[in-house]
Amino acid sequence: MSQARCPICEDLPRGPLCKTHRQELAKTIHGLRIGMHELKQVERREIRYASHGGGVAHPAFASTPIDISAADLYDQVEDTIQDVAGDIGLWGGKAQQLLAKLTSRMGRLADAPNSGRDYKHLTQALHRVRLHTTPPQDRIIHGHCLNPECGAEITGLPDDQMATCPACGSVWSVAAIRQARMDELKGRTITCTPKAAAEWTQWQTGRRVSRNRVDMWLKRGKLPSAVRAEETGKWVFDTGELIACA
Repeated sequence: MSQARCPICEDLPRGPLCKTHRQELAKTIHGLRIGMHELKQVERREIRYASHGGGVAHPAFASTPIDISAADLYDQVEDTIQDVAGDIGLWGGKAQQLLAKLTSRMGRLADAPNSGRDYKHLTQALHRVRLHTTPPQDRIIHGHCLNPECGAEITGLPDDQMATCPACGSVWSVAAIRQARMDELKGRTITCTPKAAAEWTQWQTGRRVSRNRVDMWLKRGKLPSAVRAEETGKWVFDTGELIACA
């Protein structure tokens, strides 16, 4: 008797999940239980994130009683959770109730005919929730959409492996997006101080980069093409190398 093939590992429409993806599914559902609670707090304006520097949560005294975008996302993700729960006969109920029930029925969910589809939908839902509940300064710019007719900027989280373009909906490997960006910038140079190079790199990537970090890259040979410029205190930096280090 042949072993069942995992729909995620082999990109199949149906079939039970393998052990690894069962574990990932459990992590995703746990993440949604936490994330949906945080999203509800953002919706109620119990927390909001500063649009400047620190990203500290502050009490909100806003003119509107709720955050409309957070409320819309909460409803959309709740619909997704309800659809997934329906695949194993759980009908009705709110997001947190259903997530608790799914946690105790993980085996049934992983063995359900639509387990692959449900896995993908829940994973995408968690990513959207995490992105919405992450302070802007903690998000990063992966690069630009690889669709030649699009090219929109794709923003995400540092641990993303896949990313969805907000403009055209295409899904890309983050590694491929970053490689394309480095290839595009390779050989281009900027002449500036390490401080300005840090500011440029942070602007390009969304990751925090300090002058000390650039100095460290220089000392450790992480920027092999960098050479001192004629103007005192400035260097000629390869932009692709700066992006790669970030």
